[in-house]
Amino acid sequence: MAKPALLAFLVILIFNITSSSFSATADGDDSVYESFLQCLESNTNPQDEISKLVYSQSSASYTTVLRAYIRNARYNTSATPKPVVIVTPSQISHVQATVICTKKVGYQLKIRSGGHDYDGISYVSDMPFFVLDMFNLRSIEVNVNDESATVQAGATLGELYYKIWESSKVHGFPAGICPTVGVGGHLSGAGYGNMVRKYGLSVDHVVDAEIVDVNGKLLDRKAMGEDLFWAIRGGGGGSFGVIISYKIKLVSVPETVTVFRAERTLEQNATDVVYKWQLVAPQTSNDLFMRMLLQPVTRNGNQTIRASIVALYLGNSDSLVALLGKEFPELGLKKEDCNETSWIQSVMWWDESQNLGKSPDVLLDRNPNDANFLKRKSDYVQNPISKDGLEWLWKKMIEVGKTGLVFNPYGGRMNEIPASETPFPHRAGNLFKVQYSVNWEEAGSEADKNFMTQIRRLHSYMTPFVSKNPRSSYLNYRDLDIGVMEAGKDSFEQGSVYGYKYFNDNFDRLVKVKTAVDPENFFRNEQSIPTLPNVEHGSGLTAGGSTSRMRRLLLLLLVSLAQSANSSSAHEMFLQCFSSHMQHSRSYSEVILTKNSSAYSSVLQSSIRNFRFLNTSTLKPQFIITPFNEFEIQAAIVCAKKYDMQIRVRSGGHDYEGLSFLSYQEFVLIDLAELSSISVDIESETAWIGAGASIGELYYRIAEKSKVHGFPAGSCPTVGVGGHFSGGGLGTIFRKYGLAADNVIDARIVDANGRILDRESMGEDLFWAIRGGGGASFGVVFSWKVRLVSVPPTVTVFNIEKTLQQGASNLLHKWQNIGDKLHEDLFLHATIAVATSSSNGNKTIQVSFASLFLGRAEELLPVMQDSFPELGLTRENCSEMSWIQSVLYYGGFSPSDSLDVLLSRTAQFKGFFKGKSDYVKEPIPETGLEGLYKRLLEEETSMLILTPYGGRMSEISDSETPFPHRNGNIFEIQYIITWDVEEETEKNLKWMRKLYAYMAPYVSNSPRAAYLNYRDLDLGRNNHGNTSFAKASVWGLKYFKNNFKRLARVKTATDPSNFFRNEQSIPVLQRKRNLK
Repeated sequence: MAKPALLAFLVILIFNITSSSFSATADGDDSVYESFLQCLESNTNPQDEISKLVYSQSSASYTTVLRAYIRNARYNTSATPKPVVIVTPSQISHVQATVICTKKVGYQLKIRSGGHDYDGISYVSDMPFFVLDMFNLRSIEVNVNDESATVQAGATLGELYYKIWESSKVHGFPAGICPTVGVGGHLSGAGYGNMVRKYGLSVDHVVDAEIVDVNGKLLDRKAMGEDLFWAIRGGGGGSFGVIISYKIKLVSVPETVTVFRAERTLEQNATDVVYKWQLVAPQTSNDLFMRMLLQPVTRNGNQTIRASIVALYLGNSDSLVALLGKEFPELGLKKEDCNETSWIQSVMWWDESQNLGKSPDVLLDRNPNDANFLKRKSDYVQNPISKDGLEWLWKKMIEVGKTGLVFNPYGGRMNEIPASETPFPHRAGNLFKVQYSVNWEEAGSEADKNFMTQIRRLHSYMTPFVSKNPRSSYLNYRDLDIGVMEAGKDSFEQGSVYGYKYFNDNFDRLVKVKTAVDPENFFRNEQSIPTLPNVEHGSGLTAGGSTSRMRRLLLLLLVSLAQSANSSSAHEMFLQCFSSHMQHSRSYSEVILTKNSSAYSSVLQSSIRNFRFLNTSTLKPQFIITPFNEFEIQAAIVCAKKYDMQIRVRSGGHDYEGLSFLSYQEFVLIDLAELSSISVDIESETAWIGAGASIGELYYRIAEKSKVHGFPAGSCPTVGVGGHFSGGGLGTIFRKYGLAADNVIDARIVDANGRILDRESMGEDLFWAIRGGGGASFGVVFSWKVRLVSVPPTVTVFNIEKTLQQGASNLLHKWQNIGDKLHEDLFLHATIAVATSSSNGNKTIQVSFASLFLGRAEELLPVMQDSFPELGLTRENCSEMSWIQSVLYYGGFSPSDSLDVLLSRTAQFKGFFKGKSDYVKEPIPETGLEGLYKRLLEEETSMLILTPYGGRMSEISDSETPFPHRNGNIFEIQYIITWDVEEETEKNLKWMRKLYAYMAPYVSNSPRAAYLNYRDLDLGRNNHGNTSFAKASVWGLKYFKNNFKRLARVKTATDPSNFFRNEQSIPVLQRKRNLK
């Protein structure tokens, strides 16, 4: 144990080092300002101008300068963090000095050109920061002779267009339509405009640039090199340095262009127009750009959707009307709908239609009307949205409220430029980009919450219609909802979450460039490009490198000593933490059990179904928490994270490898058994189910309310809902209705940060992941909302058993060819096991064909006669009953038993066992079956359960949920072997693995697929800490196939520190192999 004197000495030493390193901060912002000003003066010439360019918070003009370029009122409040200093450089040396001196005083530097970044990251930060405001650096030089212009970062697009017009009436530039947007941010984020289909993006026409790097050096294209020049053309210049200017190539525009605006409501065939627009706008002439705006409006007291098409055509109206008359007759465009004008007048019209005919001087106005409160988001659409999809979208938009959509068509030149040409990757393959837009005028947190919720709901709803893996976003429509980089955290890990959405595979190259040019990560913001993790040195915001390293070494020593000293009290600290966080509606001892609690062993063992994991050598949980509500789950997560304890979550305990109640390190078990409430609403045909409920309890509660409703989950009534649903969950009516997870419509989860989230607040990616991806990788799912399904008043069951001597092998061969093709109302599975021959008493193989049919026997018999006459099914073989009685039958009970048996949590089987799984795509040949029979006869307690697929399972996309085993699989195999004594464990595991190896030629391959709910650690397991995606892919691709990468991205977004982990949890994405 560490001596108290040594610990005290280390604390004092660290404090003294820290105090000297951050004396500027400790002495206050005034002292920082003075130090910064002195540094600027010593690094700038002439020195007498500096004081006029720097504003501290006490300066009379500070607020005016700060607010001048705030374009989003959400960040213009008294609560918004303010910069300590604003620097407004008027020459390049001022920028160079600002970089040098900001580094010296250890503050963050934000760079603003026009202030239009939607989430305010150019002038807001949660840590002490300066703003470098570029508005004085606005010179523009146009050279018509070589068709180029050099424009400084502080100029606006309006000023650029004006200067081009002054020099030429037949030149333009393909940038944005808002004239007050700053050139610096617009170009560095890959700005586009209404000539994007003709000429591509603004950055596709950048031929040189000037940048001040992290060392204060001024670099042009030649000096910076092609990698950095590539990065600042769409990768966000603020990650790499301070962009001073861009040299651009101008483009040709005709003397006459045509603009028009056409509007339709739903009552005026808007659905047909929008659908056809998707087919025409990305494919039509490159000279035509048609933006589509969709907005909920009220007409004649009724809510409807208004679809507006706003267009620029690089030509005259006659040719435009003829073009659209042929390609887009639904629009009904006429010549009188069009305005012919010059290109510069079209720029003004696109900004405000009433500007048409005015002097271009209006483009020089830097002071638009007062900024609204606003939020923007983005998406990319790669396949047209169907008319049915549009109809549902209209309903959702009207329901949500005010949020509108803007569709911007791609195609044309955008399809011709490679995705890697610049950091902007969204080229060929994208039909159009979606901008989500909501503005409001009401101030206050309630209004903010209301409208932010609206836009997030609509964004969530659009998930099925937009790009996936990743769900892409546009950098210039900055959106902090998709991920942020926290100061002092693992920047690469966090940056990957949003980085791949903005840049796809180009993110990897951007990270390498960043690491090369700014290894200390000085130019850093909430969504900047991170450095590679093996070279990252923190936030780059502290002065004194050697001092910082010494401080870190001492901190590590102190932590190590402190951990040793306090290991015996860590458990008490966890208990104190949990007690302080829980709601004291019941006694402390009812919620948490320690190893000394009298009920500890009985609660732990109550849901352990596999005796392989019930022995003295198995690590036991330090505490068992039995929450009655979600707040007690919150407390457990918060405190376990704080004291570095793993979490295991158990609902029914049926996981085959015990991962819900085992761990390789000290852990807390959250047993959800008490969260078992079930609320069934027959009117809406839905039910909310606590994750600790059993499937039997769910069936019982449904039967209490209705005899013609059911749910497509498993047949074992003691299986817990939580694990079953999160792993997919299949049962006897899944050929009719799909998996249990396919019928989940909402859920509630406590995430790694202790937040309680439902479908809307968690987002569609996480909601997708927990429906088949294993909920325990992402948080604690504590309740599920499901859609009930219809069942007839009468169903029919039968079970026919045949031995090999009775032709079982021929029947099984036929079953393989028809089981997945039977009517979806018919579920007919086969079980292969060892039996005793009734004729000679010898061991033989018996195949049982058991069925559930959603209908009467007289309906079933002709179906079987037509499809499987060899089985010889007769009316005497069939039993008619209610669906809930069939649940009893398949659960191992008599159909005449009381339904109360479904409420029992005592499993009918507890013992030693091992399970494995496979998927079969082609019938196993007779020779393969014969070898299988021979091996099964070696172990009498083994069996194979063959579950037919097809039906609804063949209709649902492999990517609809994480469960990928849909169309193309004719049946699934579950291998089971059981035994009675521990001494037989190794022998039986070895036999099972040999059988599994034998079956390899007859089952799926590349990968050899497996079912998550039949968990199998033989497939591979994670390291004890973080595991690479590549290593986890060994087992992950078997369970999830191509969905595994998306699961890893969701995991990285929702639990980047990998708090929720086990031997087969979804990994967090680390840097890719080619990032070195």
